[in-house]
Amino acid sequence: MPTLSPSDLLTQLNWRYATKQFDADKSIESDVWAALEDSLVLTPSSYGLQPWKFIVITDPQIKAQLQPLSWNQSQITECSHLVVFAVNKNLTAEDVDRFIESTATVRDVPVESLAGYRNMIVSDVVLG
Repeated sequence: MPTLSPSDLLTQLNWRYATKQFDADKSIESDVWAALEDSLVLTPSSYGLQPWKFIVITDPQIKAQLQPLSWNQSQITECSHLVVFAVNKNLTAEDVDRFIESTATVRDVPVESLAGYRNMIVSDVVLG
């Protein structure tokens, strides 16, 4: 895997561009879009809970309905794929339990071995 020097990394991070206009006649290629979707799913979060869903909208009529709710920005209707980030701000102990059960399955460990981790997450995220 190629590495970046610290100065190259900062140069890349400082290059930012907010797209002001899309070419509505062009679309993101399916293999590129698949890689982008995979990167969304792999986006890390605190504790690994990833309390969000990504809603991908390609239907022009739905994008048109969303445009007034997005300060009438033309990018909403011009883009080929609109990604809406929906965050669950009201996590419950049951949500944490589902996450812990999934983690136990993936790691092939007993759920009980993650009890301390579960309690820490509930204390911090659910009970606040």
